[in-house]
Amino acid sequence: MKRLLFCTLLLLAVAGTLPAQEKISAGLPYGANVAADFNATSAARTPLVKPLAQPDVLFLPDTLAAASPAAPGAVETALSLPMEAGNPADAEPAPTPEPKPRFIYSDRDDYRFQLGLGLSFERFRSSIYSASGVGTNTSLSYFLNDWLGVEGNISTFFAPSIWNGEHIKLVNYGAGPRIAWRRPRWEPWVHGLVGGTHALPQTAGHSQNGFSLQLGGGADYRFLPRLSLRLELDYVRTRLFGQWQNNGQAAAGIVFHF
Repeated sequence: MKRLLFCTLLLLAVAGTLPAQEKISAGLPYGANVAADFNATSAARTPLVKPLAQPDVLFLPDTLAAASPAAPGAVETALSLPMEAGNPADAEPAPTPEPKPRFIYSDRDDYRFQLGLGLSFERFRSSIYSASGVGTNTSLSYFLNDWLGVEGNISTFFAPSIWNGEHIKLVNYGAGPRIAWRRPRWEPWVHGLVGGTHALPQTAGHSQNGFSLQLGGGADYRFLPRLSLRLELDYVRTRLFGQWQNNGQAAAGIVFHF
């Protein structure tokens, strides 16, 4: 009995809903959105996928904090600077390179001028008189490049022997090229000088002045940047008293570089 009553009530409820569905469907076209009215309401809508939150403040280096708003290019300049750890003021300055020595030219380091001062010895022989003299040797050289220079030279000799009551004195002078192999310590070189000679005492019927040709060479040893030791040997050919003389000369001294 109870089962029959429950089935009767269920049939009555189903029959009551059918007219309501037909009434709603009759006022809408086929395929219309039934929930369109709900979309037009003012109720808050929550998206299914929430976008990522954007940061309100963009992190910038400390350099931007000191930029003035009045300087439009301050931000671009600060962004172009490399970021370094720590305070830039604490960074150590770059080491200053040590200055190079003063003597610099051509393909090696050296001075152009050389001033040589020393003692000289010459054995002078002629048909009038012969003597061995000791004196001074002075030379000044200027190098045009690293191997070729121009030299001027003066040598004096004083002989202890006496001829006709007078001391024998000789002066040789000349100028010419100097060729050197300029190394840091040793500097071998050769030169050729053309000039004149002056002899005392004067002989009867002959001039005190004559021609002089000096060929030879030597070597310098540099023990300080501006100072060297020098040894020199030369062949000296002179013309005095109407004849030629062939003599030898040696010199030793120091050289100043500047």
